[in-house]
Amino acid sequence: MIEGRDPELIKEIIELGGHDLLKCYQCGTCIADCPTGLSETPLSAKRLIHIIKLGLREKLLEEETPWVCVTCGGCEERCPREAEPFEIVLAVRRWQCKEDDTYVPLVLGEIFSHGHTQNVLNPIRKELGLPEIRTVANNEEALRKFREMIKETNVYKKYSYIFREE
Repeated sequence: MIEGRDPELIKEIIELGGHDLLKCYQCGTCIADCPTGLSETPLSAKRLIHIIKLGLREKLLEEETPWVCVTCGGCEERCPREAEPFEIVLAVRRWQCKEDDTYVPLVLGEIFSHGHTQNVLNPIRKELGLPEIRTVANNEEALRKFREMIKETNVYKKYSYIFREE
């Protein structure tokens, strides 16, 4: 048995929205052309799912990669098992914040500012002839409401210096 392994971790992530986590068989299709692959610390839904399945609670809490997701949905379009990797990434974000209420991901300021972490989503989709995905980032009213919601949180109130509107 792996030291520090917690078999309950899978159940917690499933309860927070990672419903199809057990469908994943680690093929790596989800990360094949993830836009974050060019970053210093790329997101790997495959890696996160592996950590969860191993029950490595402390390792999952230290992971910052779920916060670099650009919400392009490509992983879900490609997943042959329909495991919904993006939903699992969101569940990991929820779990991290729930597990440690002092957790402040470094990219939170960027998400507040732009509605996402990288501005590569729709230009790439346009080049490929794919339809634009509507997100909070390209909807001014939704972005305004998103920022208002964030401003009501304790994280914003305590760490307001990391948030800026552009």
